[in-house]
Amino acid sequence: MKHLLVGLSSLVLLPASAMAASAPLPALVLPAEFHTQPAEVAPVAAEGWWTDFNDPVLNSMVARALADNLDIAQAAARLRQAAAGLKDARGQRLPTLAIGGSGGIQQLSIEDPQGRIFSRAPGFTRTVEQYGLRSAASWEIDLFGRLAAGTRMALAYRDAALADVAGARLTVVAEVTAAYVNVRGFQARLALVGQRERTDADLADLARRRVAQGIAAATDSDAADARLAGTRAERLALATGLEQSLDRLDVLLGRAPGEAAAEMGEGAIPATRHVPDPGSPATLLAARPDIVAASRLVSARDAGVAQAIAARYPRFNIDGFAGFLANGFTNFFTGGSVQLGASGAVSVPIFTGGRLAAQEAAARARLSEAVAVYRQTALAAIAEAEVAMTAQRHDTEQARLLGEAADALARASGRASAAERAGMASRIEALAALRQQQLLQDQALVARVAAAQSAITTARALGLPAA
Repeated sequence: MKHLLVGLSSLVLLPASAMAASAPLPALVLPAEFHTQPAEVAPVAAEGWWTDFNDPVLNSMVARALADNLDIAQAAARLRQAAAGLKDARGQRLPTLAIGGSGGIQQLSIEDPQGRIFSRAPGFTRTVEQYGLRSAASWEIDLFGRLAAGTRMALAYRDAALADVAGARLTVVAEVTAAYVNVRGFQARLALVGQRERTDADLADLARRRVAQGIAAATDSDAADARLAGTRAERLALATGLEQSLDRLDVLLGRAPGEAAAEMGEGAIPATRHVPDPGSPATLLAARPDIVAASRLVSARDAGVAQAIAARYPRFNIDGFAGFLANGFTNFFTGGSVQLGASGAVSVPIFTGGRLAAQEAAARARLSEAVAVYRQTALAAIAEAEVAMTAQRHDTEQARLLGEAADALARASGRASAAERAGMASRIEALAALRQQQLLQDQALVARVAAAQSAITTARALGLPAA
């Protein structure tokens, strides 16, 4: 017994920090700057990075998505849950106070042995009234930091949920913008493929007439028919892609599919004008919501280890009560009915069958997992930003070059048409030049969509905020 008391007293003298887990975020070896640095950068617009596309319809859709998207609503609900958990954890460190009252009336039996005895006493009455009012308070003294660790854990989970909301907003804005760009791309390509279908139909008709006149082989007609069928199949695929993108927009805006087509109407493929300053890989760790959430998860799991350690040490409670108890309402608030009491308690886990040790081991394993997730998230984010900026630079340059090539073929096609009118070129030569122009125009449209999508991916990879 003596040894037990000595052991308990030594535990009481230990500071809580001596038993707390300590797991700072792991140091990452990061380059001083990204390998891909844009030649010119521009600050992000205060209204949001997507406004750089300068498209009022897009801005309206993003605003609606931020208000009505269901992924954001789910993240916000999880944040409210985490905030409530933090409030609960903080409340556990405070004393609790409860007040209760009772009242009752009872008629005693005089047929049982005790009733016969008491009934012979002077002043005996069979009817007994009893009223009570009692308040009770209890407080756990958090000597070893178990409750404090729970509060730190809840705070970290709340912060992680807050970062998840920011991440959901960024993801939704990026997906709305990407879907919007896809719709505009499909619209432009559908208009162009309609022109190419008419060109291919004219070429197929000319080929059939040349075969009928005996001045061309039947294979020429077959090839022209095959090109026409391929163009028609491409038109159907583009129409399907357009419908899918429109439906995706409606879902992102939190509504049933079918409204986006009328709301968007017709429009050009939006193009970004600026590249945001990427900062450095170190600043990216504080900008990306997923990295912030992963870092807060490490803090939460670290607090979980501290809580598991503290659970192996004694708990101290102070309890007290005060109230009134009287047989009869008239005596209820008299001095004789007053009840008071106080007590202290200590609970020491002596033998738990290894359960507490297992819980600590599990908490440490969860911490190691969270650290690995944080490292992986951070490194993957840096790589993603590098790839996104490289793709944006290359896609933007490719769109420019293909646009210039399409313009050159448009001039060549115009000259071929003029030569046809002057009798210096055949109809089939003019149509072939027009078809080549249309094919390159389609490639240029695809490149413009890719350049816009790369800008969106870069904004998302750099963690630009969704205001």
